Amino acid sequence: MMPFKMRVPDAVLTDLKRRLSQARFADEFSDAGWDYGTNLAYLKRMVDYWRDKYDWRAQERRLNEFDQFTTNIDGVDIHFIHQRSKNPNAIPLLLLNGWPSSIIEYEKVIGPLTDPVAHGGRAEDSFHVVIPSMPGFGFSGKPKQRGYNPERIARIWVQLMARLGYTRYAAHGSDWGNGIATRVALDDSSHVIALHLAGCGAAPAAPVANSGNPTQPALASDLNSAVNAAHNLGYQEIQSTKPQTLGQGLSDSPVGLASWIIEKWYGWSDHDGDLEKIFTKDELLTNVMIYWVTNSGASSARIYYESRHMNGGLAPTPFPRPEGRVSVPTGCGAFPSQYDRRADRVNTNSVEARKAAETRYNVVHFATMPRGGHFPAFEQPKLWLDDIRAFFTVVRKNASSTS
Repeated sequence: MMPFKMRVPDAVLTDLKRRLSQARFADEFSDAGWDYGTNLAYLKRMVDYWRDKYDWRAQERRLNEFDQFTTNIDGVDIHFIHQRSKNPNAIPLLLLNGWPSSIIEYEKVIGPLTDPVAHGGRAEDSFHVVIPSMPGFGFSGKPKQRGYNPERIARIWVQLMARLGYTRYAAHGSDWGNGIATRVALDDSSHVIALHLAGCGAAPAAPVANSGNPTQPALASDLNSAVNAAHNLGYQEIQSTKPQTLGQGLSDSPVGLASWIIEKWYGWSDHDGDLEKIFTKDELLTNVMIYWVTNSGASSARIYYESRHMNGGLAPTPFPRPEGRVSVPTGCGAFPSQYDRRADRVNTNSVEARKAAETRYNVVHFATMPRGGHFPAFEQPKLWLDDIRAFFTVVRKNASSTS
């Protein structure tokens, strides 16, 4: 296990500025908005800022304030943040993100998790935080062979937590991290004491009303959610069938990479049409930069292919659900704009959503949030923290009542 600092070569940044200066943009209908994908006027403004004002070195220094390491597991160098609390009774917490996100999804909550007293919390809400970059993502190594699917990645995280000496730990996940954290809880149930998820793994095209006896409004809401979400899922078909074709463009064009990634942040976040009311340009670009400076556009996209081909052949969806029911105490934070920022959204019916979750998890806490989207710890850090703390209050209470 080796200490790690981000040190992007000057040549990479010089090359980036040259590419941004020579960008060639696609044409667009005058009334396109975001209906066809990333809005051209917005993208041009973002590229201008990126080229002329954005400061990677400042972001790099800030991120390097966190304790980072690399270690080789299953043939891949794994990069991770490991920020320990000063509280010896802190709970180790594995935080898992997905695509197109990165370790920065959790940067706003590291301080409050490791030092809650300094951020308005209680000492008992202390956590040792572990935030890994998936194989092929960010500063982790790129797999050199097929087969690094969610099941295999879950086993890597189990090994990572064991290597760190944690015999009792909790896990949280969003996006890919949701399903992978679920697999961690299934594979390592003797060591995982609690599982918290953003949405409890409700797939966008799988109506929760399939459980129990749903009401007609619930069915209508679920159908609208599924239809709306489908407008945002075309990328899955590409990345789960021909990721390398797309990947060449993502590796060669920073503008193409930003367009591909930022469109998802626009579509999956809770806002009124102004993305920068919830994320700054620097925040959006730092996430894009982690993909650019590591050339991980193609390698990160391949997780969709690996997952969809996990059991041989082409599965109907890149997100096959793990087999088995999670026995460890599970908390669900359902954020309304998980897959679509428009009015009829996933997880708006907490009763039906909880029923669906209970078929797969030992749900002891379920909260429907008033706002927030697909990257909740980054978009709504206070709401996310409040829910994490509420969940672990239940976990501690239940543990003390049975001891």
